[in-house]
Amino acid sequence: MAFDLPPRRTLPADVKERMRPDFTEAAGSSARRGRAPLAVAAVVLLIAGGVAAAQFVTQPFMQHARPGSEGVITPSGMDLARCRTALGDQDWQSSEMVELGLSKVLAGRDGRFCELTRSKAFVASQSFRPAALQEGTVTFRTFGIIAGVPPKGARTVQARLRQDIASPGAKTTVGVVTPHFFVVDTSYKDIYTDLVFDDRIIPMADVPEGSMAQSQSFESGDPDPWTATNVIARCTDSSYRSGANAEDLQNWSPLLISGLDQREGVLLAHREHDAWATCVFGPGVPEPHWEHLPSLPKPEKPVLITSHGSKSALVVVGRIKRSIDTVEVSIEEGEAVTADVVDGHFLAAVPVVAGDSSLNYEDRLHLVGRNSAGEVVYEGGLERS
Repeated sequence: MAFDLPPRRTLPADVKERMRPDFTEAAGSSARRGRAPLAVAAVVLLIAGGVAAAQFVTQPFMQHARPGSEGVITPSGMDLARCRTALGDQDWQSSEMVELGLSKVLAGRDGRFCELTRSKAFVASQSFRPAALQEGTVTFRTFGIIAGVPPKGARTVQARLRQDIASPGAKTTVGVVTPHFFVVDTSYKDIYTDLVFDDRIIPMADVPEGSMAQSQSFESGDPDPWTATNVIARCTDSSYRSGANAEDLQNWSPLLISGLDQREGVLLAHREHDAWATCVFGPGVPEPHWEHLPSLPKPEKPVLITSHGSKSALVVVGRIKRSIDTVEVSIEEGEAVTADVVDGHFLAAVPVVAGDSSLNYEDRLHLVGRNSAGEVVYEGGLERS
């Protein structure tokens, strides 16, 4: 049986180019986080009643890391854009990134590194020159990150305090090594750090001050440092470099905030509405950090958890039973401030009376709690946590 098919036509060049898979980029990149689907050219023409249908069979494309690149992932477009801005080079290229603690470290194809935190970007300063190790080279050093060229054949890297090198069970931080670069997070900046490549102990090179340049760069993509999300980012970064555990700093969201317009106040954040923490920010707090709130039983009376004083106000953070929707807080008979209750917590910036030289503001706090109908269900003082 013969079929009267149309003559075969050549595809236009631009169509062919769009159909061509980008193997060049795939070959130059490391293992990615996920799996990308690949359409296999199993095209079956089903001829029935003179109608032709194309059937495509899809199979998962399995990505395999190159030897020595375990722990290396591909940076996002946002990561790349932040580093290009920090470097002042919109042509800078990177397809390899390492995540250590709360830092992302991008390794450039030209050998330059870039570290991204929640609120900053770090690059090597213009004056910095690579520092030679006994074996290998340090080409990047920030508050915690050390990166550079590893000794030939190195497969692992660790950082230890020098006095702990020979100590059994000494605390170390483990980094990532590839044939052409290494990255390790020491969790601190200390001149007495040694690097351990496999079984080779190599003293850290002397890297002078001014070896890095830092700039404001927020993971949120919003350049305004005074959004609640970016205040959280700054609190998280400074807490991490002060020694806080990275896992304890993940996934915090804003709950209540006071003083954002004045650039001085307190932010109350939650993690899945099951844990809470505060961060004080302002001119007198160059490095804001998290203060985790205690886990308290459901209180019958309002509890003062913490407070922060400024020249004009006392910011009060408290906990109260969830049947109360709003509170009015004052210092004795002074001006009262109304605040919402969220997750059983409230935050109120209570004005301090000018000329009042009395101390113990916390002991003089007065609170009125109202339910959703506006009825007073509590009036009195606050207990201490």
